[in-house]
Amino acid sequence: MYHGKKTKSYNLNSEQEFPNIKEFTRALPKSSMKIDFKSAIAFTLLFGLSCEWVGAQTTQTKEDTLNNDFQIQEVQINATLKKGTENRLINLQKNSLEVVENIGSSQLEKQGVGNAALAVSKASGTQKQEGSGQIVVRGLGDRFNTTTLNGLPIPSDDPEYKNINLEVFKTAIIEYISLSKVYNPSISGDFGGANINIVSKEFEGKPYVKLSVGSDINLQTIGKKNFKLQDGSPGFFGYKISSFTKGNPDQYPFTTNWNFSDAKMPLGSQLSLEAGKRFNKFSVFTYAGYSNNYVYSKGFEGFYNATGNAIKALDVERYTYSTNTTALVNLLYKPSTKNRIGFTSNFIHASEQDARFFDGFLREIGTNVRINRGDNKITSVLINQLYGQHRLSETWDANWGIGYNILKSNRPDRLQNTFDGDTFYLITGSVINNSRYFDDLNDNTLAGFAHFTKQLNNNLKLEVGYNGSYKDRNFENTTIGLNFSKQTPVDPNNVDAFINPQNNNIISYSTFRTSSNFFEPFYYQFKQMEQSGFVNINYVLNDNLTAQLGGRFDYISTKTEWDDVISGLGNIDKKYYKFLPAINLKYNIQGTQNIRLSVSKTYTLPQPKELVPIAYYDVTTNVYGNPNLIPSDNYNIDLKWELFPASGEIFSITTFGKYIVNPIARTNYSTAASSDMTYFNIANHGYIFGIESEIRKDLYKGQNSRLYTFLNLTWMHSQQKLKSEAELAKENEGKLITFSGSNSERIQGVADFLANFNIGYQKEINENQHLDFTISYSYMGKSLFSLGTSGIGNFYEMPLHQLNANIKYSLRKIDIGLNFQNLLNPKYKIEESLKSGDYTQSSYTKGVGAGIQLTYKF
Repeated sequence: MYHGKKTKSYNLNSEQEFPNIKEFTRALPKSSMKIDFKSAIAFTLLFGLSCEWVGAQTTQTKEDTLNNDFQIQEVQINATLKKGTENRLINLQKNSLEVVENIGSSQLEKQGVGNAALAVSKASGTQKQEGSGQIVVRGLGDRFNTTTLNGLPIPSDDPEYKNINLEVFKTAIIEYISLSKVYNPSISGDFGGANINIVSKEFEGKPYVKLSVGSDINLQTIGKKNFKLQDGSPGFFGYKISSFTKGNPDQYPFTTNWNFSDAKMPLGSQLSLEAGKRFNKFSVFTYAGYSNNYVYSKGFEGFYNATGNAIKALDVERYTYSTNTTALVNLLYKPSTKNRIGFTSNFIHASEQDARFFDGFLREIGTNVRINRGDNKITSVLINQLYGQHRLSETWDANWGIGYNILKSNRPDRLQNTFDGDTFYLITGSVINNSRYFDDLNDNTLAGFAHFTKQLNNNLKLEVGYNGSYKDRNFENTTIGLNFSKQTPVDPNNVDAFINPQNNNIISYSTFRTSSNFFEPFYYQFKQMEQSGFVNINYVLNDNLTAQLGGRFDYISTKTEWDDVISGLGNIDKKYYKFLPAINLKYNIQGTQNIRLSVSKTYTLPQPKELVPIAYYDVTTNVYGNPNLIPSDNYNIDLKWELFPASGEIFSITTFGKYIVNPIARTNYSTAASSDMTYFNIANHGYIFGIESEIRKDLYKGQNSRLYTFLNLTWMHSQQKLKSEAELAKENEGKLITFSGSNSERIQGVADFLANFNIGYQKEINENQHLDFTISYSYMGKSLFSLGTSGIGNFYEMPLHQLNANIKYSLRKIDIGLNFQNLLNPKYKIEESLKSGDYTQSSYTKGVGAGIQLTYKF
């Protein structure tokens, strides 16, 4: 008889799922096993992980050896939870009482999705707002949504928006994204469309270092050897900030040129370094990366009166150069199985230069006009977070976090020159026609939360929590306009020959100020404090039905001061008290189906940019805030059916409705200037209802290959009852709106139909070679862009089709990725609808993109 000990390792695929322990044991070698499976192991396996057997102690006889049969006396398992796998996230969705959709890093990697904005747009009922990284959820845009990182709020990088541009978050730092389209009291009550929570990546598995390099081209851009870049900023890496000399108002103040330079090679590039390692009870994940991108487009912008005559008709060339620098450090400390403390520091620097050249007709200026416009936005965000989860006892759990965010955003040196296209004289008469503009936004936010859970008995759980935040924002802007005592023809490509320090004697400057405070900026200061408490009671009524009854109380205090050329000095001091009840019901059928019903009340606050009456001047539009705005109240209902036919698969149908009281919208108001716009509580009420469906299904699954698909479809209908002219004038200090249509219109941003369709193929060629291929198609239907006023027709965003493809080939430690973007190269088009016909308000294409990325994992 032979007796001995044997140690053997088994590697299971990192995304392999075992719905139960029985299926897990089947994956082991056929043997007579004596295994004491701990409950913790069973729990972990249910959620999908990478498992490695590191110490299987066995007793084996000679006869057993001949039969290749042995007894396992002891098993030691080291398991690493893969948080971003599709199967685990679907399991979380299945088991969660709250309604949540998760988009994991594994799915994003296969699709070649490069940033969080594109990632979120893959979920049902969502679309990315063109020209920005903002997300529209169920037809509700920026002001209705909230964005958090690891559950803590993060600031916007642009005074125009409430939420940060999600394009600045690279998917390499994301573990998964949770999209909560159904409200529960543990998240912010300023909620209409969704809460988007980005969970930053933590280290897991074996220590590694990963280096990635890549490049991409845009077929519409690569041939533009004279790709235009503004002098001085943002520079190749996006850090250069131009300024002006605040000296004598008669001296030439500018430090950069008016001429645009040419990029030698408009070729995008990417470079990143990623690493992770464990140190006893500590683990560290780090990432640093840089990317840039060039996009050229040529299109048209128009605006027409009620009879179809043009107010503006301009051909436009646009050159956009953007950069992103991201660095992240995630530290995790696990002193025991009952406690974990994490620290995240995330630095994001982003820049975007937008050079536009207009040729055509502008009613306010002339029949043949040329405009050069350069605009830069440079943003730095530093997010610091400390958070923890603790098992205080068998029945008590605690979850807490505190964050401090520092944001600095500049529009340094926005310039504009306006020419008479016949004489090539610079057109004066308005400070904006020939000007430079500088602004500076600083935003500091302190936020924190503490949530506690008490398991009262097997059927009853109590959740209580506190959330608080304090925001301090300061915004300054200076416009320096130019007039000329002497005119001469000016080459639009060589403005420096006329506007320069040597010709300062023929230039006069204006900043909307008097000579005593000539360069003193206009400004606003905004302070907001929020204190919130919530209670949730989770009650298991029977084996199938669970109910969550909860409520949240929010106290919000806002204080604003401003100084503007139009409105002068002013201030607002407002306080809001909001009680927000919510009910979530979940009914489970045979362990594979859920029926969910959710009802809640929330609100939507006006944003600082919408409240403060400071003007933002674009080429053809002037936008002002409105201090008379009040919050909207939102009433939400969702009914959802989910089926989980197999591991990693889902089929669901959701019907939803939203009733909004006093919805906020931006539109033109009746003034002498047809381009003036502001914000109004535009309607007494409005509603949205729709149907969403989602399918994730394996079409074929072989031993070494898999063909799969996921599809989501959303149909929506909306209507709002617009206020009368008398109501609007009474609420807004005499400002009038004369709507062109009826008093019942669609709600802005609500598309009639949305669709996402992905089909993917995975092939394990051998142990060291893997292939992933994904094709992604999306469709966005027609939606209302802006309501028509004063005889002007409504503006509609026209349907849009997009097609992308991604190929990834893995060979040992090397990954090769190919991606193809915007293959259909559709026209982004907005039309103005009049009785005499439909007219183009804007139309352009963005070009087909192709890229390659090489990754080596040490």
